[in-house]
Amino acid sequence: MPPWTTSSPFTLLARHRHEFSTLKTQWQNPNDILSILMIIGGDIVQRAVAQLAGSGPYSLAPVAFSFGWVAYSINTVLSAVGDGRLMPATDCPSILVNAKNGHIRNNQSWVLGRLLRDHRSRHHQKERGLTVSMYHASTSKTPGVPDHDWVYYSGVTVIIVQLGIAVIPGAIHGDWMILLITGSGTLLALSAGALPQWRAEKWAARRLPSAKAKREVVSLTRGNGSKDVIVIVNEGTGFKLEDLAATRDVRSRYTIFVTCALAVLWIAHLLIVAGLQNDAWYSFAVGALGMIQNVVAAGARRSSGAQGIHLERERVVYEEKLFRALKEAEGIEPGVGLSLLPVFFPGGLKKEEEAWRQERLEERATMSEKRLAVPPTPSMPRIDADSKDVSEVVVEAVPEVTARRT
Repeated sequence: MPPWTTSSPFTLLARHRHEFSTLKTQWQNPNDILSILMIIGGDIVQRAVAQLAGSGPYSLAPVAFSFGWVAYSINTVLSAVGDGRLMPATDCPSILVNAKNGHIRNNQSWVLGRLLRDHRSRHHQKERGLTVSMYHASTSKTPGVPDHDWVYYSGVTVIIVQLGIAVIPGAIHGDWMILLITGSGTLLALSAGALPQWRAEKWAARRLPSAKAKREVVSLTRGNGSKDVIVIVNEGTGFKLEDLAATRDVRSRYTIFVTCALAVLWIAHLLIVAGLQNDAWYSFAVGALGMIQNVVAAGARRSSGAQGIHLERERVVYEEKLFRALKEAEGIEPGVGLSLLPVFFPGGLKKEEEAWRQERLEERATMSEKRLAVPPTPSMPRIDADSKDVSEVVVEAVPEVTARRT
């Protein structure tokens, strides 16, 4: 009879039974995997909050509780102590060109980057050509107050559904721990998205004065090789977009203290989730549903109104030849085509194209000289009807002339 060894069929069967039992237990109550999932996906949460921050009453950002909030809270503390920013860097590299002076600024604004990324013209599927979409800033809507779209309402809906799922184990057998975890996580998530710095940082720009002399005309594009240009004409009805593209520093000590406190509370929340013994699948369903909402909110295409920049379309210019498109855009809004020539033609222009450019520059210079040459209308002195000595009034109005004659 062969000796008993550890590799005998009975030993292997017993070992496999133990492994299957452990696997069965994990599937019945996946509490270990929950604590691991709670520390991934922080960048997704940040982008979701950036999309929805400042879009509701009391700065409410309806971003659902999900697995990535613990990792996000730690990263937020690092950012708040370091560069002092909550908004992520723009994920659409682009430039902003001033049509008046031709100044080119690298865009660092999340809002303007998403505005360009989500913009689609009816010619964007074509392989050749350039589309110049011209808009005016809306005069009927307040800038910086986004419209509520399906992304906003999806966050509100998911939060309600999550709380409904968390009620089920408590209603069935009196286990209210899932509701406690979901409710506290939702409260922490809404508190993080309601920080005042989100709105201040998202709209860190001056308001244009309501005067036509202060009108701003800018072009937003990805640069040379791009097929789309967005031209925005702002006549004192919104933010100065050049300021918005520069992302001014609006850090606050209040934000540092609050983010540190929220990070501590999120770590305590993670410990509670790790100690969960029963009904872990309900908590898993709540977190998975929240993660789906976060991914959708972070990457969904949205209208300019939902981004907080309210635009009214005026004209769309499309030409297969870049120079023709810029030439036509220049005819509609002076300065747009000329300011974009260095962007799309960095190597220079042809002879006839350069002649047109010089002609347009001379026309603009002539118009500027004419405006400067017109003297301001002097205010005439008021003469009373009973006045008998008119010469005295004239002398008082122009003392310099009188002095020279004397």
